[in-house]
Amino acid sequence: MNTKELKGINRYYVRTQQNEYGNTYYLEPRETCPIDVLNDQERFIVVTFDKDDDYIVVNNKRYYLNRYNSIKATANVDQRLAIVDLNELQKSKSYDFSSKFKRSYTAMFKNFDELRNLAKIQYQSNGCPFFKQVAVYNKDTNKCKYVYEPSFDL
Repeated sequence: MNTKELKGINRYYVRTQQNEYGNTYYLEPRETCPIDVLNDQERFIVVTFDKDDDYIVVNNKRYYLNRYNSIKATANVDQRLAIVDLNELQKSKSYDFSSKFKRSYTAMFKNFDELRNLAKIQYQSNGCPFFKQVAVYNKDTNKCKYVYEPSFDL
């Protein structure tokens, strides 16, 4: 698919699979990502969120993470990860949030300035943020767990 046909964050980020099962991969900038977008220190951020929420809360409003504003990691863990395009997220429709629906890993932020500041901190660690999801198999129990390696210090 031509990158001009892609919409939202998919114009700039891609999931690069590293194994035959598709559960070990990098979420990283595309090779065709424009340099001005890559150098925007306040645009992309790695956030965690609760697997049952599928949204983050900014200024007491829910912003759902969708295919236009984010690329999410596995749904098989309680605390999920996503790379979010803050420009696209800010354009998304928001919904009121009630604190009675807060879960263990619900991501909550005061405002978009706080998110942009966190994005800048992540960028200063190693440039445009990315992370690797590694599937670790336990042959004795036949179970899989996931390890995340972000491009910045947590």
